Parts: sequence; C-alpha cells; structure tokens
Amino acid sequence: MRIISSMTMPLLCATALAAAASPAFAAEFEPALWLEKRAALTDEAMRLKAAYEECQAKVKEPAQDITIPIENYPNGSVKASVYAAKAQFFATSPYVWGEGVKIRQYTEDGVCAAEIDAESCIVDRKSRSGWADGAAKVTYSKTFVEGADVYFSLAEEYVMILSHTTITSADIKFGGLKL
Repeated sequence: MRIISSMTMPLLCATALAAAASPAFAAEFEPALWLEKRAALTDEAMRLKAAYEECQAKVKEPAQDITIPIENYPNGSVKASVYAAKAQFFATSPYVWGEGVKIRQYTEDGVCAAEIDAESCIVDRKSRSGWADGAAKVTYSKTFVEGADVYFSLAEEYVMILSHTTITSADIKFGGLKL
C-alpha cells in the first residue's frame, strides 16, 4: 500500500533514497507518471471531501454496528469490508457515511492485511475509495500512519494524509543505507 502524506518533498526524497538503494525500483519508477497519478487522486480526494460534507448534512437516523463487504476475491472470500458503529446509507448515491469506522483489507485466506480506523468518514462503494474527516490511523504490516483528513483508495492501494501526519514503521529498510 502506498502511503502519501502532505509532506511531498520529504516523501520524494525518501523515494529517491529507495531508488538509490534498489536499482530495480529506480528502473521502474517514473516521476512524471507518479505526479500525474497523484494529481488525479488528489482531485478524487477533493470530490470525496465535498461528498462527505453533503452526506454529513443528510444523516438522520444512522444504523448501529454495521459491517458490509465492499470487495470479494474470485473464490468468494471477503477482500475488503467496512465496519461502522453508526452508518447511514443513501438511496440515491453510492456513499456510506459512518462514525467509528474500521475499513479492513484481507488476504485471500482471511488474514487482515491492512486496516484504516477513522472517527468519521464516507466510503464510495463504486470506486472503493473514501474520505475520513478528522483523526484516522492506517495500519499496514508493521507500518502505522496517523493523521487527519485522509483520502484512501482500496483499488489503488493508496492513502493520502493531508494534515497532522505521523509515520511509524519497523519494515522500512534502505538496503544498508544509514540515514
């Protein structure tokens, strides 16, 4: 899962260090394509932020303790699911609004591979992406990313944190480079 914070320059520096440490990564990485894709995903994040605000205003009587699968593997097992302590579905849109939200992505054998915890968010069931308003935490293996105002895309395996970013990781290795 790619994790992007609002700290673009440090992230580009970290990407350059990874490229220096790994010739295979350097050969595959194309900065212009990455920046173009990031711009498209940023536009998607702003679309979902606006949709969150619209949905928030429409919440009337949310359901309690709801879990819904949002993607399955070909064998039928759940690939991704959303749990919400409170949730509101909207008949005229693909959005699900929730509070106390946990979005989980699973391996084919049912092991939780990644998790997003959010105070409040919407999920677009069609695009399998969402906007978390307020505090959120992303867990992927031994990497933890916390922040506020978070866009995520399960389809792209992409997370963008727009403010108050903290990244903790035990998995990052730079091929023997000392920073």
